[in-house]
Amino acid sequence: MSSIRLNKYLAQAGICSRRKADEHIGAGDVYVNGAPASLGMRVDPENDCVVFQGQVITPQPQRLVYYALYKPLGVISTARDEKGRTTVVDLAPPQPRVYPVGRLDKDSEGLIILTNDGTLAYELTHPKFEHPKEYEVLVQPRDESLTPKKVKELFEKGIVIEGKQFKADVVH
Repeated sequence: MSSIRLNKYLAQAGICSRRKADEHIGAGDVYVNGAPASLGMRVDPENDCVVFQGQVITPQPQRLVYYALYKPLGVISTARDEKGRTTVVDLAPPQPRVYPVGRLDKDSEGLIILTNDGTLAYELTHPKFEHPKEYEVLVQPRDESLTPKKVKELFEKGIVIEGKQFKADVVH
């Protein structure tokens, strides 16, 4: 079998996310073949012995799952929330562990995909694949001067959020 990145190996074993795995590797919690692991390290799942916090890790064959979830208002699009708010992952079965593909604001609702298929998630979300995203936005103006024409102009011109420009390709 070919080698895979150690953080992916730990994630597939259900230990933690890849990002969290990198933190554990950096903290010295992971050993490979008796030696401390390093960030970016690759392992051969059939031949290498991986130990996490004193326990030998043996990933189970991964059964890929895909959920199409209608995210309700007030639920956040993340796997875990430090503030204890309800997440989209809380709405899915606990096993196998899944992650949201993309994000929707807490105050929005709509379709979101949850999966444990990292390859699909990457191909759907990475900008290099240029997948168009479609959003339906309902605006309830508090100001009567905000006409439908002005709303359309706003979306076509775009807005800046946290220093990044966002704008629609097409506005109907």
